[in-house]
Amino acid sequence: MRNETGGQKLSPRFFGLSTLLLLLGSLLVGLVAIALKSALMAILYALMIAAGLPVIVYLFCGKCACRGEACLMVWPGRLSLRLPSRKAENYTRWDFAGILGTLFLLGAFPVYWLFQTLPLLIVFCVLLLGAHAAVMLSVCPACENCRCPIHRRLHKKREK
Repeated sequence: MRNETGGQKLSPRFFGLSTLLLLLGSLLVGLVAIALKSALMAILYALMIAAGLPVIVYLFCGKCACRGEACLMVWPGRLSLRLPSRKAENYTRWDFAGILGTLFLLGAFPVYWLFQTLPLLIVFCVLLLGAHAAVMLSVCPACENCRCPIHRRLHKKREK
């Protein structure tokens, strides 16, 4: 892909994979911050991550119109094909509650320990904000998941 100035343009799939790496990096930083103070809480957080990420994939990617090879984030789309199938329909409030609740829990749990180690807190926040920016600026605008409210909002703006 080339941009207007003739240089290489990075693909949305590149940003999708980058998002995953940034998100996983932030979770790892949170895990390290916890482990520095409490091995037991670090194990608990690692279990929360191990359970929470597949829950997000099941709830969101399981209904996505792009799951599988068309997924811009690659791994979640392929993982969703291995999880129990879901009815292909619009997301419900319960889906969003599960997705946002899991994301909130994974992001909020390490905050107590991160505040005790300021450099790790800064890295954690930069990685999370970077992941969010990559998704919203590069992945979502190129995604074709017509069931996603962000997709519908972005395409409404384009039609106006």
